[in-house]
Amino acid sequence: MLALFYIIYLEYVQYIVWASHPISRNLLPPNQSIFYFISYTYHHIYKDFVWRLLGAFWVFLLIYFLNKMFKETLFYEEEYYIIPILTSFIDFPLNFFLIIFGFAIIFFLHILNKLKRKSDFFEKISLKDNWVFIAIFLIIINMIAKNKLGILELFKP
Repeated sequence: MLALFYIIYLEYVQYIVWASHPISRNLLPPNQSIFYFISYTYHHIYKDFVWRLLGAFWVFLLIYFLNKMFKETLFYEEEYYIIPILTSFIDFPLNFFLIIFGFAIIFFLHILNKLKRKSDFFEKISLKDNWVFIAIFLIIINMIAKNKLGILELFKP
Protein backbone atom coordinates (compact mmCIF):
# COMPACT_ATOMS: atom_id res chain seq x y z
CA MET A 1 0.00 0.00 0.00
CA LEU A 2 2.89 2.30 0.80
CA ALA A 3 4.36 1.59 -2.64
CA LEU A 4 1.10 2.68 -4.29
CA PHE A 5 1.10 5.99 -2.40
CA TYR A 6 4.73 6.53 -3.37
CA ILE A 7 3.94 5.88 -7.04
CA ILE A 8 1.00 8.31 -6.95
CA TYR A 9 3.30 10.87 -5.35
CA LEU A 10 5.85 10.34 -8.15
CA GLU A 11 3.12 10.91 -10.72
CA TYR A 12 2.09 14.13 -8.98
CA VAL A 13 5.70 15.35 -8.89
CA GLN A 14 6.07 14.52 -12.59
CA TYR A 15 2.99 16.59 -13.39
CA ILE A 16 4.26 19.55 -11.31
CA VAL A 17 7.67 19.42 -12.98
CA TRP A 18 6.14 19.35 -16.46
CA ALA A 19 3.69 22.14 -15.60
CA SER A 20 6.45 24.41 -14.29
CA HIS A 21 8.76 24.09 -17.31
CA PRO A 22 7.94 26.25 -20.35
CA ILE A 23 8.69 23.56 -22.94
CA SER A 24 7.22 20.52 -21.21
CA ARG A 25 4.08 22.52 -20.35
CA ASN A 26 3.07 21.85 -23.96
CA LEU A 27 2.90 18.12 -23.18
CA LEU A 28 0.01 18.64 -20.75
CA PRO A 29 -3.63 19.50 -21.45
CA PRO A 30 -5.00 21.63 -23.15
CA ASN A 31 -2.08 21.47 -25.65
CA GLN A 32 -1.83 17.67 -25.55
CA SER A 33 -4.29 14.94 -24.70
CA ILE A 34 -4.36 13.74 -21.08
CA PHE A 35 -3.78 10.24 -22.41
CA TYR A 36 -0.23 11.24 -23.37
CA PHE A 37 0.58 12.02 -19.74
CA ILE A 38 -1.20 8.87 -18.52
CA SER A 39 0.71 6.74 -21.05
CA TYR A 40 4.01 8.35 -20.07
CA THR A 41 3.45 7.78 -16.35
CA TYR A 42 2.35 4.19 -16.96
CA HIS A 43 5.46 3.33 -18.96
CA HIS A 44 7.89 5.12 -16.65
CA ILE A 45 6.30 4.79 -13.20
CA TYR A 46 3.43 2.30 -12.98
CA LYS A 47 4.46 -0.49 -15.35
CA ASP A 48 6.92 -2.27 -13.05
CA PHE A 49 4.50 -2.10 -10.12
CA VAL A 50 1.56 -3.39 -12.18
CA TRP A 51 3.50 -6.33 -13.62
CA ARG A 52 4.88 -7.33 -10.24
CA LEU A 53 1.38 -7.21 -8.79
CA LEU A 54 0.01 -9.31 -11.66
CA GLY A 55 2.88 -11.79 -11.29
CA ALA A 56 2.18 -12.14 -7.57
CA PHE A 57 -1.51 -12.68 -8.30
CA TRP A 58 -0.77 -15.40 -10.90
CA VAL A 59 1.63 -17.13 -8.50
CA PHE A 60 -1.06 -17.01 -5.80
CA LEU A 61 -3.57 -18.61 -8.17
CA LEU A 62 -1.03 -21.22 -9.25
CA ILE A 63 -0.13 -22.36 -5.75
CA TYR A 64 -3.76 -22.22 -4.62
CA PHE A 65 -5.00 -24.45 -7.43
CA LEU A 66 -2.01 -26.80 -7.22
CA ASN A 67 -2.58 -27.21 -3.51
CA LYS A 68 -6.29 -27.92 -4.05
CA MET A 69 -5.47 -30.34 -6.87
CA PHE A 70 -3.05 -32.29 -4.64
CA LYS A 71 -5.47 -32.27 -1.67
CA GLU A 72 -3.63 -29.68 0.49
CA THR A 73 -0.36 -31.63 0.51
CA LEU A 74 1.97 -29.11 -1.14
CA PHE A 75 1.68 -25.85 0.80
CA TYR A 76 0.69 -24.65 4.24
CA GLU A 77 -1.87 -21.85 4.58
CA GLU A 78 0.84 -19.26 5.35
CA GLU A 79 2.58 -20.01 2.09
CA TYR A 80 -0.44 -18.73 0.16
CA TYR A 81 0.60 -15.25 1.26
CA ILE A 82 4.35 -15.55 1.79
CA ILE A 83 5.18 -16.71 -1.74
CA PRO A 84 3.19 -14.04 -3.67
CA ILE A 85 4.58 -11.28 -1.45
CA LEU A 86 8.11 -12.51 -2.08
CA THR A 87 7.51 -12.75 -5.83
CA SER A 88 6.46 -9.11 -5.85
CA PHE A 89 9.97 -8.15 -4.73
CA ILE A 90 11.55 -9.73 -7.82
CA ASP A 91 11.44 -8.28 -11.37
CA PHE A 92 9.02 -9.78 -13.86
CA PRO A 93 10.79 -12.59 -15.70
CA LEU A 94 12.59 -13.84 -12.61
CA ASN A 95 9.63 -13.79 -10.23
CA PHE A 96 8.25 -17.04 -11.61
CA PHE A 97 11.60 -18.71 -10.97
CA LEU A 98 10.90 -18.46 -7.24
CA ILE A 99 8.15 -21.04 -7.52
CA ILE A 100 10.14 -23.14 -10.02
CA PHE A 101 13.22 -23.21 -7.73
CA GLY A 102 10.97 -24.03 -4.80
CA PHE A 103 9.40 -26.98 -6.63
CA ALA A 104 12.83 -28.22 -7.73
CA ILE A 105 14.14 -28.07 -4.15
CA ILE A 106 11.06 -29.83 -2.79
CA PHE A 107 11.39 -32.56 -5.44
CA PHE A 108 15.09 -32.96 -4.61
CA LEU A 109 14.28 -33.20 -0.89
CA HIS A 110 11.63 -35.84 -1.64
CA ILE A 111 14.19 -37.92 -3.55
CA LEU A 112 16.74 -37.58 -0.73
CA ASN A 113 14.08 -38.49 1.81
CA LYS A 114 13.05 -41.51 -0.25
CA LEU A 115 16.64 -42.74 -0.55
CA LYS A 116 17.45 -42.13 3.09
CA ARG A 117 14.38 -43.45 4.92
CA LYS A 118 12.49 -45.44 2.31
CA SER A 119 9.45 -43.20 2.84
CA ASP A 120 6.66 -42.52 0.37
CA PHE A 121 6.30 -39.48 -1.89
CA PHE A 122 3.10 -38.41 -0.15
CA GLU A 123 4.91 -37.14 2.93
CA LYS A 124 4.60 -33.36 3.19
CA ILE A 125 7.89 -31.53 2.77
CA SER A 126 7.56 -27.77 2.86
CA LEU A 127 9.88 -24.81 2.40
CA LYS A 128 7.75 -22.65 4.68
CA ASP A 129 10.78 -21.25 6.48
CA ASN A 130 13.08 -21.16 3.45
CA TRP A 131 11.11 -19.19 0.83
CA VAL A 132 12.72 -15.96 2.03
CA PHE A 133 16.22 -17.31 1.38
CA ILE A 134 15.27 -18.45 -2.13
CA ALA A 135 13.81 -14.99 -2.79
CA ILE A 136 16.97 -13.29 -1.53
CA PHE A 137 19.03 -15.53 -3.81
CA LEU A 138 16.88 -14.54 -6.81
CA ILE A 139 17.03 -10.84 -5.87
CA ILE A 140 20.84 -11.07 -5.83
CA ILE A 141 20.78 -12.79 -9.23
CA ASN A 142 18.45 -10.07 -10.44
CA MET A 143 20.83 -7.33 -9.29
CA ILE A 144 23.87 -9.04 -10.82
CA ALA A 145 22.23 -9.89 -14.14
CA LYS A 146 20.25 -6.66 -14.54
CA ASN A 147 19.47 -6.25 -18.26
CA LYS A 148 21.74 -9.20 -19.11
CA LEU A 149 19.15 -11.93 -19.02
CA GLY A 150 19.41 -12.83 -22.70
CA ILE A 151 16.30 -14.65 -23.90
CA LEU A 152 14.33 -13.68 -20.77
CA GLU A 153 14.45 -10.03 -21.83
CA LEU A 154 12.04 -10.92 -24.64
CA PHE A 155 9.34 -11.68 -22.08
CA LYS A 156 9.58 -8.33 -20.31
CA PRO A 157 6.56 -6.10 -20.98
